Amino acid sequence: MNDPGAGAQCERLRRREAGGLRAGQARLRRLAGSVQVINGKRPRYRSVVFDLDGTLADTEPLVLGCMLETINGHGHAVDEELLLKYIGPPLPVMLNNMLGLSAEQAQPIYMDYLRRYEDVYMPQTRPLAGAEPLLDALCEANVPLAIVTNKREDAGRKTVELLDWTERFETIIGADTASDPKPHPAPLLYALEILAGEPESAVMVGDTESDMGAGRNAGFAGVIGIVGLRDDEYLRRFGATDTAGDLAGVQNLLFDS
Repeated sequence: MNDPGAGAQCERLRRREAGGLRAGQARLRRLAGSVQVINGKRPRYRSVVFDLDGTLADTEPLVLGCMLETINGHGHAVDEELLLKYIGPPLPVMLNNMLGLSAEQAQPIYMDYLRRYEDVYMPQTRPLAGAEPLLDALCEANVPLAIVTNKREDAGRKTVELLDWTERFETIIGADTASDPKPHPAPLLYALEILAGEPESAVMVGDTESDMGAGRNAGFAGVIGIVGLRDDEYLRRFGATDTAGDLAGVQNLLFDS
């Protein structure tokens, strides 16, 4: 009989080995060239970690729509206003916080959500305004980039592939990659290990309290919150050191003038 626990352990080991390889490659790139001044502007950080949904990818309406359809379809009456109060953690955690569902009760809803999102909603994904110029500027400046999302890793990778961004990022960390999802520091520190970076010269960019808390808990030098889903005061309460109204504003915060 196959042992599911052994399979999960093998998968974690595979990811750790792949992460070690990427970390070595990142160190080689660091040796080959330092961060660059672009148009008279120098990057303020040597490593940048991004959230994905609502930060770089315009997926908030897609995620909310799929959650509403799925959760209500399983007999739990929720509306968008309620979802917005709890969005940020992985869906099973949201369902516990919002409806008091146990992990066992949440699992079929979660699996249905994953299937529905990938089949129906994910193909509609588009980049947020300003995402492409921001990533272009950081890549041109030789700043290593990572994504840490509370999606599962495979869903995060598929989203990035759909946006044709795979080559821009050293790694994509999901809720199931490290020991714990955001706001725990583990996924950010794992991403930073792969980037061959240090918290004192790293920044986290996101749009929810999970992102802000993760950046603060990981000891990152900068934690930038994008105002929209949460307001300025709320993001700062959970750890933001700076906020911006859009990705053009984020770009200004990531480069010295």
